[in-house]
Amino acid sequence: MRRLTSPTTVGGVVGLVAAVVILGPALLPGLQLNYDMVFVPELGFGERTLGVDGAVPRAVPNDLVVAALSTVLPGWLVQKLLLVAVFVAAGAGAGSLLPGRRAAVAGALVACWNPWVAERLAIGHWGYLLGYATLFWVIRTAGRARRGEGAAGPLGVVMALAGLSGSTGAVLAVITATAVLLAGSRWPRAWRSWGWAMVVSVLVAASWWFPYLRSEASSSADSAGVTAFAARADTPWGMLGSVLTGGGIWNQASWFAERQNLLISGVALVAVLVACAVAWGDARVRSRPEYLGAAVAGLVGLVAAVAAGLPGGRELVSFVVLQVPGGGLVRDGQKFAALWMVAVSLAAGLAASRLAAASARRHAGRWLSGGLAVACGLLAVVTLPGLAAGAGGRWGSVDLPVDVTFVAERLEEAEPGAVAVLPWTQYRRYDWNDDRVVLDPWQRLLERDVRVNDALPLKDAVVAGEDPRAAEVTRALAAPGDDVLAALRAAGVRHVLLQTDQPGPTLTELQLADAELRIRTEDLQWWDLGDEGLAPARTASRVDHAGLWLAAAGLLLAVAGAAAGAVRRR
Repeated sequence: MRRLTSPTTVGGVVGLVAAVVILGPALLPGLQLNYDMVFVPELGFGERTLGVDGAVPRAVPNDLVVAALSTVLPGWLVQKLLLVAVFVAAGAGAGSLLPGRRAAVAGALVACWNPWVAERLAIGHWGYLLGYATLFWVIRTAGRARRGEGAAGPLGVVMALAGLSGSTGAVLAVITATAVLLAGSRWPRAWRSWGWAMVVSVLVAASWWFPYLRSEASSSADSAGVTAFAARADTPWGMLGSVLTGGGIWNQASWFAERQNLLISGVALVAVLVACAVAWGDARVRSRPEYLGAAVAGLVGLVAAVAAGLPGGRELVSFVVLQVPGGGLVRDGQKFAALWMVAVSLAAGLAASRLAAASARRHAGRWLSGGLAVACGLLAVVTLPGLAAGAGGRWGSVDLPVDVTFVAERLEEAEPGAVAVLPWTQYRRYDWNDDRVVLDPWQRLLERDVRVNDALPLKDAVVAGEDPRAAEVTRALAAPGDDVLAALRAAGVRHVLLQTDQPGPTLTELQLADAELRIRTEDLQWWDLGDEGLAPARTASRVDHAGLWLAAAGLLLAVAGAAAGAVRRR
């Protein structure tokens, strides 16, 4: 019975309720397709999913996890389970770190209901959100390892899980574990645990850093991306005030209307500052490595989030992005505000705990002191009401049209050769998806080589893509007149899929006169360009798969370490 009322369980229940209230219609059967959140009925184990197709491995290994789960569950159910897991894991993790149930409720509410979570959901960064949820457990296991209350084995498992959420989750987990284990520590045990965590993280992350370093895209980056992806002011309190409250994402379409309200956003800002000040007055913050480490990591994340907007910061970030291999990870600096929001949620829980304790000393009623503590967490909900019910209906669930699945099945069985999806743009608006903006889904609908324009059009600029294969198609489409088809075949493209309901640069039927129309539906046309002059397809070598083997070794090492620790404790 005690476990059912523990802070961890209470936090998990709060997270589950938050998931239902926040996601709303997006939890109904069907796929939620919104910006970068693209799930399909059954994701296959193609070279893109494995990260060995030569392009930038952006969705590795999180898409690989989805593909594995899709072998036993339908894709829409996998998506719902992963989204709910974000809130339950974040809520339970926050609760496990806080003293008492009242603090757990407040901390879990802030952990699940804040502008960072809201804006990353709006832009579809589900992998980032999973990585964010693991940070609470990184703090917990790292703190226990540092104090010697448990072996470092569980820490390795949590670091591996963070790595499976993608590159961002892995980097955030490394920063967090380092802060918790090493901030103010001179104990050899802490350094040993840190070394163990780093070994596991680097090995699991090999699934994306190894293919990235081998790809041609590792040496190409656009400096315009630094400006485009810098944090922005989504409140009247400027860029710094916006990031302090967890917002400030670069994509204005992901902002929430109440954030532009001077009073509401002001209340949120004051609440964050007060919670941090009250929590810092708690002696436990400086004595427990979990709290001290979370505070240090939070400050690091805050600085990283606003760096590109500080004097000289943009030049520094540009240098890292352009000159350091893998430096593109810091381009979207606002994502590092996740570390700050972890610290803020724990601060809210500690502040609620101190408030409840002060009320109890004044002989206030038990329910009154508890209510005051819960009110601390509810401030997060009150200052961001637009997040409820699928962001007021902005998110929902849909089924793929029959003609899409039909053409996908036929294309999967077609002759060898890449598929170029036209119009040559990256994002789509489909009537059947309620006109929501979504990343082109065809790269996940098919296991074969699918080329989609990866250049990112923004309001006032275009950030150049990094996929060399997509760049070949861009050059081929610019070929004069009748040379277009020959140029496409020379780039390895045999099949052209026209989405006739979408705007943007495309090919006319006159240009496709020498091609064979294989299938025509109301909104789709599949043209076969033939194999004359077709460039041979690139095939992944054994070396290309080395990153996956290293990642598998990291997972096995983490599990073996945890098992060995359990045996020693027994």
